[in-house]
Amino acid sequence: MPKRTVIVPDSLAPNPAFSPAVRVGDLLFVSGQVSVDNDGNIIGIGDCEAQARHIVSRISTIVQSVGASMNDVVKVTTFLTDINDYPAFSKVRGETFPTDPPASSTVIVAGLVRPELVIEIEAVVNIPD
Repeated sequence: MPKRTVIVPDSLAPNPAFSPAVRVGDLLFVSGQVSVDNDGNIIGIGDCEAQARHIVSRISTIVQSVGASMNDVVKVTTFLTDINDYPAFSKVRGETFPTDPPASSTVIVAGLVRPELVIEIEAVVNIPD
């Protein structure tokens, strides 16, 4: 079985209770990311598009830390607290993956870890050789 390695990019604040990602062989499993800065402040309160952009930036940082790119993302799962935010998220997803988008699921949930958060995204990445 391939080795399991916790991935914590230098630019993200470490959290002893949370692994931003875990690598197993050629796969990277990116934990659900929310729109917070390294001090825990929420970016884009009430603005799904702003939160989605910040989350994509966080995911990109994690993905790049293992030598991959957003083009290597094979699956995203998104959690939205309001179906009316789907167009804003969809816009950011379309800009992030303009061609050959990854497999994708979107789930509407009652809430996230903090009430000001309206979106959370997790990803699976195939790390290139």
